[in-house]
Amino acid sequence: MTPDYVLSSLTKGKSVRTGVPFLTTAMDGIASGDFRTSANAIMDALWIDDPPMGAEKELEDLLVGARTEDDVAAIGAEWGTRHFRTSPHIG
Repeated sequence: MTPDYVLSSLTKGKSVRTGVPFLTTAMDGIASGDFRTSANAIMDALWIDDPPMGAEKELEDLLVGARTEDDVAAIGAEWGTRHFRTSPHIG
């Protein structure tokens, strides 16, 4: 997962309920200190609905340091790669 991929997903994807782009929701959450909303926007943009135990809280904690859209994309890419990289098939 790359920052460009995450940023594209956040920018192009929108909430079905509100029609608001995921990036707007993520940045608004960061601005208000609601990191759970920001993490949920990132996971929704990336179609992640069942993260490993503790991964959602980890993403929330990482977002505390985010200031820009590029920060959010980099954090999302690093977090997503760590938790959702698949191993090559061996056998």
